Amino acid sequence: MRIHGRHIIKRRTGLDSRSYPDYLAELREDFHYICGYCGKSERVTKKGFEIDHFIPQRLAEELRDNYNNLVYSCFTCNRKKGKKWPTENINLQHNDKQGFCDPATEEFDSHLQRDESGKIISCSAVGEYMLKKAFRFDKRPTDVIWKAMKIIDMKQELRSKWGKLTPEEKDEYMQVDGELDSLLSYIFEKKE
Repeated sequence: MRIHGRHIIKRRTGLDSRSYPDYLAELREDFHYICGYCGKSERVTKKGFEIDHFIPQRLAEELRDNYNNLVYSCFTCNRKKGKKWPTENINLQHNDKQGFCDPATEEFDSHLQRDESGKIISCSAVGEYMLKKAFRFDKRPTDVIWKAMKIIDMKQELRSKWGKLTPEEKDEYMQVDGELDSLLSYIFEKKE
């Protein structure tokens, strides 16, 4: 399954030239309010989201305000990626062994996926680098975050039908709500 689930990330075109922080609203929409790297939703974290420079500014100051070089990123992924760029060549995202792949491209899905539990797994050597070296997904509760996101979706669906729910369905809602609180507490304790 895809890191981003049903969301297809695509950066818009035709934006006026501006300073990169001023693109935040557009990035949030284009990235569907999820982290481009791990797929975490804004709804499951207490830490803010940030703008990452896909190709680090240290290598490409000229891309600092280029919308196509910006990624909507959770705090944790942005800190883990930092200024890393293994190839040191701005024209080479990866060397088929290590490096990165832009999450707003179809190629991203060929490097990282989710298993049936929601845990992020690698599908290539580049994916392995991103999984274990760059973002440390193998050490993070990506499956718990995925489950919390699914429960939030279920909870919203049940809430939208509240007046039509049977007593049993209302009990299910309360169970879902309790499980979600427990998962969100766990995510918070893990500093995600």
